[in-house]
Amino acid sequence: MTQNPFLLWLISGDSALARMAPQVGIGRILVDLERLGKAERQRHRSLFLSDHDWRDIEALRTALPAGSLFVRLDPLHEYSAIQVDKAMAMGVDGVMLPYFRDAQTVFRFVDLVAGRATLTPLVETVGAVRDLPALLASGAVNEFHVGLNDLALDMKLPSLQQLWGHSMLDGIAMVAREAGIPFGVGGVTDPRLADLPIDPAFVIAEQRRLNSSRALLGRTFRLSFGDAPDEAEVRAATGAIHRAYARAAERALLSQSALQPAP
Repeated sequence: MTQNPFLLWLISGDSALARMAPQVGIGRILVDLERLGKAERQRHRSLFLSDHDWRDIEALRTALPAGSLFVRLDPLHEYSAIQVDKAMAMGVDGVMLPYFRDAQTVFRFVDLVAGRATLTPLVETVGAVRDLPALLASGAVNEFHVGLNDLALDMKLPSLQQLWGHSMLDGIAMVAREAGIPFGVGGVTDPRLADLPIDPAFVIAEQRRLNSSRALLGRTFRLSFGDAPDEAEVRAATGAIHRAYARAAERALLSQSALQPAP
């Protein structure tokens, strides 16, 4: 698996794009099994609703290296223990917990996972943001991700675009920095693409400014390659993302140097 300072996740079932991930700079594959309440929450938005199933985990486990196969399960509910145990039996490396409103919910999920896999809480409600300092201070989790679609809905914003540059993300970044916990924010796509609602190069620069070290590859990225992706073209696209992130990091270092007092 190629290692990069900016970790890219691909949401995918058993696809050709997912299977080539280790060769093209994609660090994690996320099989999305979240169903509980999601369609109802997002009914007024044209958002991605997964059709992945458990068989995708089984197929991808044989194709992907250790450490790279994650699954997003349902929010905590009465059958969560069954879902977690099934995922563990299938050999997943990590579990993403979506849509929680307080740290106690994550603690209960931590108990279910019981150290058998990486747990990535998906911070996508105002309550989750409010409880983030307590969650990170507890030592219960070693990373988290910020889900912009549902967070924008919970904040009653017109779309996730309003979150880029919002003080909410700056506050999350500050909490993560103080706790020394790596995190990711939303998604990115190839910065060479044009005519998108928000400039992908700007989003990547914001990722670096916030010190986000990981991101999901957005729907635009996935759809641009279709069912028969060319490995060289995918590598070029992920390479463009990694280079844009590196350039943003260089600019940040130059800005910090300029602010240092002269000797």
